[in-house]
Amino acid sequence: MPLKLNLGSRPASLFRISQCHSGVRSRFQSTSSTVPNHRRHLDRAKSNHHNQQSPHVETVVGDISLDSFRKSAWIPETPLLLRASQNFPAIQKWFQYGNDSSHTGFSHYMKAFEDIVLPYELTVTHGSRPSSLGSEENILLEFLRWLRESQEYKDSYLPVVVEAIIQSIGSKPQPDENPLKFQQLDAPLSLIMSACQFNKTRNDPAECIKNLYVAQSNLSFLPEPLTQYLPVPDIVKHAGKGDIYSSSIWLGLQPTYTPLHRDPNPNLFCQLVSSKKVRLMTPSQGDGIYARVRRELGSYGNSRFRGAEMMGGRERELLHHAVWDNVPVDEVSLDSGDALFIPKGWWHSVASGGKEGELNASVNWWFR
Repeated sequence: MPLKLNLGSRPASLFRISQCHSGVRSRFQSTSSTVPNHRRHLDRAKSNHHNQQSPHVETVVGDISLDSFRKSAWIPETPLLLRASQNFPAIQKWFQYGNDSSHTGFSHYMKAFEDIVLPYELTVTHGSRPSSLGSEENILLEFLRWLRESQEYKDSYLPVVVEAIIQSIGSKPQPDENPLKFQQLDAPLSLIMSACQFNKTRNDPAECIKNLYVAQSNLSFLPEPLTQYLPVPDIVKHAGKGDIYSSSIWLGLQPTYTPLHRDPNPNLFCQLVSSKKVRLMTPSQGDGIYARVRRELGSYGNSRFRGAEMMGGRERELLHHAVWDNVPVDEVSLDSGDALFIPKGWWHSVASGGKEGELNASVNWWFR
């Protein structure tokens, strides 16, 4: 029998909402997967942003042996893009796809697991034009109305969850407060499943729910009927000592974003649905940029923890500007079935590359 969390009629105990002053929660880690038998080709990856050859990131199309992976990436500790190499069964089992490759949603199979509680992040523009049809608060109010009228969700606890989210973002910002409000909450899988359905009813991406992200949710928290469709890749199991430090699933409504950081262990990151862009920096280059941002802020930070300041405050703005606007760094794009090996100590920032309001999904493992 699939594991389901029966939360009964106690919606208040179902979820936790913490605002940007609530502290720090560990977040950063990556993903990987198994390698099918295709032809192998090694060449230099090209930077999508600058349309130039990347000086650091090699690309393998199809299969790569463990020995070749060790020689190309593991031993020299350099990134490696594994193109069309990660054919997870979850790509087909968990999701259903529209005819035009847009409007990807969750499959009927996932309905049995909709009560599983997961860690979410939500970033909204605080106090932005409440009279605007496309303001985040009005979109959430429209989502709440849709839930209450839905035959599928009107008698569930989801309207209570969404109402609590609306109340938490409804306060007016202080004059010196950053307009971006970052929140963390624990809520059932059905929240993003229903939001995905709601977005399919919208004609304009500006009227869709965005920036809702199941972020860094450990695979060990998922029931076996789900994790069986995300088998641990051979690279993760055999390239090093076979020590899997951690793993995560990432499910979001675009845009999704992770600021500049570095992982304490090597990371294999695999894209399941839609696309993501990853900007990479060598340890020394990233050290310099991160230190410069911290000096400008007049503070010190931990680049391995995802804090509220990094996600919603001025630190986010400065890090984004430093990484995505000016610096000529390596950038790779991951599509469904692609994976990226990120060595320990390499700095990286990740952003979704698809249409606003569409579903984005990734999985990763940190290993040694």
